[in-house]
Amino acid sequence: MQRVGVVVVGSLLLSGCQGSEAGDSPPASGGAAGPSASSTAGTAGPAADLQPPEKPAGIDAESQIGLETFTRYWFELLSYGYESNDWVPLQTVTDRGCDTCTNVIGEVRKHYESGGWITGGRITVNSISTSGEPGAQGPISSYVELEQTELKYLDKSGREAAVSDALPPTRSITIAVHKNNRWVMLDFGSPSAS
Repeated sequence: MQRVGVVVVGSLLLSGCQGSEAGDSPPASGGAAGPSASSTAGTAGPAADLQPPEKPAGIDAESQIGLETFTRYWFELLSYGYESNDWVPLQTVTDRGCDTCTNVIGEVRKHYESGGWITGGRITVNSISTSGEPGAQGPISSYVELEQTELKYLDKSGREAAVSDALPPTRSITIAVHKNNRWVMLDFGSPSAS
């Protein structure tokens, strides 16, 4: 069994992409849930009945609470994507120029395309601290303390192919912008990347 680096923050760098129109790109192919739940004896496939998180009330408000609600929801969508390989909900609220997001989605899709699936990887947002004032023009950076549970990469027969260790409380940064009456994630990653 192979051990791999944590995908969400530990091995990805913030690329600072802020130039594209948010949410305009069509979903890339392969966004549906991964292989069916029929596998070899005693193993189960990816959760076929997994539903995307519901959009919370107040998420589009151009306020501190709106931004925090959106940020928590965005990470719920990221968690959902790991276990479902359904990236349409995340892409709908993410700028198409987010290279970090593209890298995460590409790596996960590659595993599902091989016939495998992923379990775990639940992301918890412990705290959010914003440096900007919602209502001002332009992107707003927020420091976010995240934890992520262990990710298990299962092969097409249901055997563990790789494990990504749980991420302890780790500081990350998000960049979001409020436009067209909603929040959009521009990028996320390690605050040490510049």
